[in-house]
Amino acid sequence: RRLERRARGEVAHRPRMTPGTLGRTGGPGTGARGGLRPGGRAARAPGRGLSVAVCAVALQATAAFAADDAGKFAMKGAGFLPCQVYVSERDRRSDIYYMIGGWIEGYVSAHNKYVPDTYDVMSFESLELVLAVMEKHCRSHPEDRLYEVVTAIIENFDAQRLERESPRIRIEEGERKALLYRETISRMQAKLASLGLYQGPVDGRFTDATRSALMAFQSDIEFEPTGFPDQTTLWRLLRER
Repeated sequence: RRLERRARGEVAHRPRMTPGTLGRTGGPGTGARGGLRPGGRAARAPGRGLSVAVCAVALQATAAFAADDAGKFAMKGAGFLPCQVYVSERDRRSDIYYMIGGWIEGYVSAHNKYVPDTYDVMSFESLELVLAVMEKHCRSHPEDRLYEVVTAIIENFDAQRLERESPRIRIEEGERKALLYRETISRMQAKLASLGLYQGPVDGRFTDATRSALMAFQSDIEFEPTGFPDQTTLWRLLRER
């Protein structure tokens, strides 16, 4: 009810939002779909925070979405909240912040279900990485509505979406764990090969050769060469041009 009091309203659909820039932020891989953990902090791999710079994405939503003949639709839940509220609630790690995380997961699930040729629009990104990217944008654009921000992020992800189901591969290194789609690992291998860092088969298996190539890439971009496919490394490898 607290969320409804802050977010209630009818939204006039705007197919193009005010352009902005998603800030440089990041975090470790927590799986194909990372999540939030109640109790005041986000779920993340032990020992590493969201401190490594990874991305700069133009925030501009362009696709048309269904609405009524006047271009309006009823927004439910957190989408109507302005960025300034999101930043405040994230800083507090409040119940509303966790509700926003749940709203985003519902948004992504609906997108995956109803957009043609889409199994998962988030091919490797964790929820926490998306929330951190949102925070960076929202601090600079406090009046933007969350549904606009999330829509723009998803549209930026769309070109590299998974179009069909792919097995998940568990990768462990001490206490650090990642659950990646096999297709994502294949994309890693193909990109590393294009950079001259990998000479093995593109087969979606996280082999020693793949790990070594990833270590070389991390060294090239001045990251700690762990060979672990954390979120920041994957973003720099697969999302940045």
